Amino acid sequence: MTGPMRNLPQLNYLRSFEASARLLSFTAAAAELNLTQAAVSGHIRALEQFIGGPLFTRHPRSLSLTSLGTAYLPNVQQALAIVEQATDSILKSRGRQKVVISCPVSLAETWLARVVADFGTAHPDVPVTIHGRVWQDEPATIADIILTNVHSDRLSKDTICLWQDQLAIVCAPGYRVEGLPLTAPEQLLRTRLIHNLGRSEFWHGMMAHFGLGPSAVPETTHTSAFSTALALAAEGYGVAIAPESITRKYLAEGILTAPFGTSLPSPWHCTISDGSLLTSEDARCLHRFIMNAACDGVNW
Repeated sequence: MTGPMRNLPQLNYLRSFEASARLLSFTAAAAELNLTQAAVSGHIRALEQFIGGPLFTRHPRSLSLTSLGTAYLPNVQQALAIVEQATDSILKSRGRQKVVISCPVSLAETWLARVVADFGTAHPDVPVTIHGRVWQDEPATIADIILTNVHSDRLSKDTICLWQDQLAIVCAPGYRVEGLPLTAPEQLLRTRLIHNLGRSEFWHGMMAHFGLGPSAVPETTHTSAFSTALALAAEGYGVAIAPESITRKYLAEGILTAPFGTSLPSPWHCTISDGSLLTSEDARCLHRFIMNAACDGVNW
């Protein structure tokens, strides 16, 4: 990594020099740069002081480059061209990110990925950027559309809910507890349970559902994302519990199995930001597409 670049003149000085050297006129350079002739002359004097020598020979009605100016000009033009190209590349890249979605990473990797793929088929000219997140909330300025999880206790009349999830217990096909297939809820007390940080209530609720008592939940492995928990379960590391909107893909592909075939309502709801506040037609179109996919149960 390079250190701070201290031996650089101001960019305006270089732009004024390049235009003046190319046009051999402070007046013409000022007109091109939308500056006053006095400003351009001042930039050149400041640059010459910085460089330590004259860049131009001033004639009564014209300019000519000194040997120092002639040697300096090609490098300045190359440097300005690089800056222009880099800036243009960034602006074009940002321009292509017409619609930005922020979404919990586990949902982004499963349900949302399939919905966006379908949207891309229907609207190939609308680029989409997905920000997957684990914990942090995205400010409204970061994303056009924000999907998030809201607990039942914090729902309001203004909340736009896509669905309330069901929870499923999953493990790798053929997973065994003490040498026996996992078939009875009581076996959960004797195996490795994979917990998701911030969602400890899932296992406690499921244990209570099976009549085992919430205090009986073993504290074993924890992860910060459901996708990690499901990956661990798929490797035979333990038994996970997760929303069906996320587990469905793994179950359909035979990567995981639901040994009890039992689901439990989740206290968390998947919500979406208000589409009426969007100013971009592309963003509104994608917002409607996501809403319709959720209502129609697409890829569920």
